[in-house]
Amino acid sequence: MCDVILPCEYNPRECPRPATKKSRLFTILLLYCWQREYDKRPYRQFQFKRLTFEQRIGRRYHCIRDFRIIVNYLLRRPQLSVQISSLVVSNWDAGLLKDFVRSLLPVWYIELKLMRFPREFFVMLRLNASKMNVSQLSLEGTPLSDEDVRILREFLLVSKTLRRLNVSSCNLTQFNFAVIADGVYKSPGVRRLSANRLLGMSLSLDTEKISSVLSSLLMQNTLWALSLEHCELTAQDMIPIAEHLARTNSKFRRLRIACNKIGPDGAFFLLRGMSMGGNLELLDLSYCSIGTHGGEWVAKYLASCRRLQILHLKYNDMGPTAVNLILLTMKKQCKLERLTLYGNHFDSRTAMIVRRLLDAEVVLHSELDISYTYDEALQDYRVVPWR
Repeated sequence: MCDVILPCEYNPRECPRPATKKSRLFTILLLYCWQREYDKRPYRQFQFKRLTFEQRIGRRYHCIRDFRIIVNYLLRRPQLSVQISSLVVSNWDAGLLKDFVRSLLPVWYIELKLMRFPREFFVMLRLNASKMNVSQLSLEGTPLSDEDVRILREFLLVSKTLRRLNVSSCNLTQFNFAVIADGVYKSPGVRRLSANRLLGMSLSLDTEKISSVLSSLLMQNTLWALSLEHCELTAQDMIPIAEHLARTNSKFRRLRIACNKIGPDGAFFLLRGMSMGGNLELLDLSYCSIGTHGGEWVAKYLASCRRLQILHLKYNDMGPTAVNLILLTMKKQCKLERLTLYGNHFDSRTAMIVRRLLDAEVVLHSELDISYTYDEALQDYRVVPWR
């Protein structure tokens, strides 16, 4: 039977139970009709979600029969993008797994979200790595065992086309994350890595070990983007990242470390390094508890970040003083294309600054996530969200 955690209803020795309610017939033609609903010509952006399938077809998903229909469709109509969500893939039919990997060979964007794969799938993926044209591989929410991680590392070493890897929420621990980082380090082409929600297993997460791995990874100076959200990182863990950001020849462009515990000191390390290097284009510090003191560090170094285009500072418990200083920095030579501040503390002066910036068209509404309105009860302007 299926070598997966979730139960599989498929049993070849039992006759199919008569359905109490007649459901629609699932065919390749039906898949093609569904694709015409969300895609445009030439219909090469395939999507399949189990929840949507069960709602529309009127029955539960079958891990062998229905998956065969999907694989046959992908083999007949080669796709550029494949997004599949919430499926349990069985290892009962090895030929079916082989055909599925073969259908992914011409695909450049592969998203396998919340899936359950047997080990044989990753083995076949590794064996066909040199033939695949994949540029972006996302396994978000798909559990990976230690053996899966080892095989995935070998895939990274062989693949010459892969540029972006997403292993967020894949049950990665502080131990096998080092294996993934080693694969990215030795990979000939990976430039973007997303590894959110690392786990510490039975121990607390050793962030010093993670920062040491990151330091070695960044030394290669080929990584272009990094995302480490929900990883319990502290201010001291930002030091190796800040040292890399301070290098003028750094190729690092996008950093997402939201929902960590870096505090005001972590914000200081990062912003100071960014002002010295001046190459970072996106920084996400949302939910990082930088506070008013951290917001003041942001305001101090923001004008010196020459290439910064997107800055996220939502829900950081910043006081009105720090928020006002950041907004006043927008009047200087600042090339921000997007600034998010919602979730912090504002006062009437914040609303007046936002009003002047918007009315003078120094900042456009599309560049801020807050706006202003006149409150008759307060007899003054106040800040309101702008989505």
